[in-house]
Amino acid sequence: MNRDQRRAKETSAPRVSLRRATVQELQAELASAPQLIDVRTGLEFRGGRVPGAVHQPLGSIDLASLDKRRPLWVICKSGARSARASQELVSQGFQVVDVQGGVTAWDSAGFPMEGKGGPGSLLMPALASLTLGLAPFVPEPHIWGKLRWVLGGAEGMATADGLDLLMHGAPWLWLAWSVVKMLRARTPG
Repeated sequence: MNRDQRRAKETSAPRVSLRRATVQELQAELASAPQLIDVRTGLEFRGGRVPGAVHQPLGSIDLASLDKRRPLWVICKSGARSARASQELVSQGFQVVDVQGGVTAWDSAGFPMEGKGGPGSLLMPALASLTLGLAPFVPEPHIWGKLRWVLGGAEGMATADGLDLLMHGAPWLWLAWSVVKMLRARTPG
């Protein structure tokens, strides 16, 4: 390949780069419909996402579906996974904009989110309730025995018993609070 052919190839090929951007820069860019991928897990994605984001989990990004001629914005929960994905995408020849702070910073800035408060947001409180909230499982979930003790007057209950009740009861309170939040988000007005 001669010098003129090399120059022509260099000028026609997209320039590979990595840039870091704030959520405010992403919000300003949304009007132009950027190429935006969210590399979080499916449950995280369904729990709330930046409008227009396409789900491409870290480790299974579909490179063929992405346009190398356009900047590719990458976001995750806090910035760690998007930084890893961004490095890999740059090595594959993409122009990448890594969104610092991720969806957490986006939500904290008060920007709109799609799917926020959906069923995916109940996963963690439900898992905590079904594990810690019901432990130990045999001979019965600990929380039931403690609640019966309190309803029976809590006679002889020590501080450690109260803390135990709090530890096993907190996941159920978290789950109830999450369900109420989800229902309020779905109620118009």
